[in-house]
Amino acid sequence: MLGVGRSRPRRPPPPAKPWRGVFFEGPEPAQDHEGEGTHAWHVFVGDKEAEPVGKVYTCYSFGAAQDLAQRMARDRKLELICEAMPA
Repeated sequence: MLGVGRSRPRRPPPPAKPWRGVFFEGPEPAQDHEGEGTHAWHVFVGDKEAEPVGKVYTCYSFGAAQDLAQRMARDRKLELICEAMPA
């Protein structure tokens, strides 16, 4: 019988990946390219403390930011944390 009496050392399981989510926040006061007052929304992948772990995307339209956040969450298979509302 093959393999009888032989034991392989067990490998430890791979370390668990830290939790990540897609955060959708805003509105925040902002200025457009002409210096006029407007609103901005931020979308980013963050850790459990809601700190960005990569690029933060700034959108000047609620709808565009919402679409981006939903796409990012779906594509990356991450939970969407929505703390945004229309201006």
